[in-house]
Amino acid sequence: MDLREQASFPQLLLAGALLLTGLTFFMLLQPVFESGALFLSTKWTLVLSVGLAVVLAELGLLVASWTKRRQLALRIFEGSIGLLSRLGKLNLVFFALAIGLFSYLVVGKYYYYMQNMTLRLSSFGLVVLAGSIFIKAAGVERRWLELLGASLLFAAMGYRIGAYASEVSTYPFSLGWSETSRYYYASLFFSKSIYGISVPPSVLHPTRYLMQSLPFLIPDSPLWLHRLWQVVLWITTTFGTAFLLARRFSIGDRLWRWMLIALSFLFLLLGPVYYHLLAPVILVLWVFDSRASSTGGMLKNLAVILLASAWAGISRVNWFPVPGMLAASLYFLEQPLGKRNFITYLWKPAVWTLAGTLAAFGSQALYAVVSGNPAGQFTSSLSSDLLWYRLLPNPTYPMGILVGSLVVSIPLLLLVFLRLNGRWKAYHPIRLLGLGAVVGVLYAGGLVVSTKIGGGSNLHNLDAYFSLFLVVSAAIFFQRFNPDRQLERTRSIPRWTLVGAIGLALLVPVYYIVTFGGPYSIPSPEETQTDMAKLKKTIRMTQEESSGDILFISERHLLTFHSIENVSLVDDYEKVFLMEMAMAGNPNYLARFRQDLKNKRFALIVTEPLFTLQKDSQEIFGEENNAWVANVSEPILCYYTTQKRLREIPLQLLIPRSDPQDCP
Repeated sequence: MDLREQASFPQLLLAGALLLTGLTFFMLLQPVFESGALFLSTKWTLVLSVGLAVVLAELGLLVASWTKRRQLALRIFEGSIGLLSRLGKLNLVFFALAIGLFSYLVVGKYYYYMQNMTLRLSSFGLVVLAGSIFIKAAGVERRWLELLGASLLFAAMGYRIGAYASEVSTYPFSLGWSETSRYYYASLFFSKSIYGISVPPSVLHPTRYLMQSLPFLIPDSPLWLHRLWQVVLWITTTFGTAFLLARRFSIGDRLWRWMLIALSFLFLLLGPVYYHLLAPVILVLWVFDSRASSTGGMLKNLAVILLASAWAGISRVNWFPVPGMLAASLYFLEQPLGKRNFITYLWKPAVWTLAGTLAAFGSQALYAVVSGNPAGQFTSSLSSDLLWYRLLPNPTYPMGILVGSLVVSIPLLLLVFLRLNGRWKAYHPIRLLGLGAVVGVLYAGGLVVSTKIGGGSNLHNLDAYFSLFLVVSAAIFFQRFNPDRQLERTRSIPRWTLVGAIGLALLVPVYYIVTFGGPYSIPSPEETQTDMAKLKKTIRMTQEESSGDILFISERHLLTFHSIENVSLVDDYEKVFLMEMAMAGNPNYLARFRQDLKNKRFALIVTEPLFTLQKDSQEIFGEENNAWVANVSEPILCYYTTQKRLREIPLQLLIPRSDPQDCP
């Protein structure tokens, strides 16, 4: 950094701090002022006083830096950093505390204020500015732009980790539509000890539930522990993938290595890429050796790919070829063609991809047999409708899958283009085509899967594409794409063009992450206890009056964690799988469901409130609503009537009709 830049950047930092501080305090205090409580509250008066003092101090230093006292102002600025530098690495603790405070404000009791995105972003900007100073004071001597970029990534990663805290709760009911259903499906691996009966494990995402099931090894483990374990899975698998990626490409610069880890962490959570799907990525990044040429080395590579593919086979259909494709991508990146011909060069990645895909099909077929579930239920996703309009802006996902994926991808594509600009001739076309084919196929596949009914509300169905695209982009940007030949002359990239592209690549995932999150809206403990008592009382009265089964379509985890006792599990018709069958239109499953309703098998049905209102594609999840209405709500409401609705918990309790209508 030249002297001019060294002198001007503190001024820019002061100007940015002044702008963000003023905006933060204005947005924070505006609703308080409008309510008339600003000067009536000691707390808010103190906040106003602190805000004015900070703004005036920043303004004074900034003005002084443009006058004859410029050197004095800069010495004050640099002296402040010098004082902090005496604390050494303790500055990183201060940075962590600032991130923690911001996370607490967003997911804690001050969320009412932090819903304002201007306030949230301005206060986050202050954390980033402070973080750059703390990092510098900790002994990291870099350009201010690098420090700001690092602080931006670290603050966003820290916030996302902190925001997970809101998911660890003792609240006994579900925090979201399917949140506690996941713990029920995880419990099926221990069904005999928990429910006294053997229940087949889930058809959907069995590897996810296998990972989630580990806390059940602890007898009577509470719900909050399972929520904590899921948070641990999210953080450790995402961070582990990011760490192994940086290690794989041997990023020597320590600051940039951690910046890559932070950016990868954020990028993988954009979809997000679920933790059970990251397991095969971790295995391949960790163990696969593209340079192996001995028989033992090649067999080891094949074993790793087959193992990772077997896991993928019982995870998601669109992940069947991913481990083999990841290995092929690493091979294309790390192994030049050399003097080999096409066949000699390509046979390995072809074998890895084909063998991995076949292993995935085989593991799914084997799981279908040993799990005890009907084979037809494993292909439900193949018979579901495709809603192509969700590729474009729509009510379910306002940005649209196509636009949203491009917004996330273009910054990294720009960095790839800049790195390869003028260097294309250093790489054999077959390697470039191989990488392009892998990323392109997974992108196209992700778009198709995203249009399946039940999807399209976010980018998580592009998970395979995100994972491979991140690996390829990181390798090219950090120049770990080994060339086939050295060029005598390469085109240099204008500095500020590269800086701008890097800034865009950092800002897009950071913006997505920081604008996400907030606390769950749940009733008070008193209201929760009241509704729980009503539910238990209704169940007890039903058992006294009838010998029929009690079906928990919703909130089935209450049986899992023994919040409700002396109720036998009915393993059919849990709402997540029932919705899957409704969207797929599975005739056998739905016919059996209707017959059980007609036969009044259930003395009581516990479900979320049922409605029969049909929607169109101009409303959020319109098609999903209609599938549920036609296959679930209407049959239930035809044969059953409402006995009670809980006031605070969205639950409806239904009993058989004494005179059912002429049901279709």
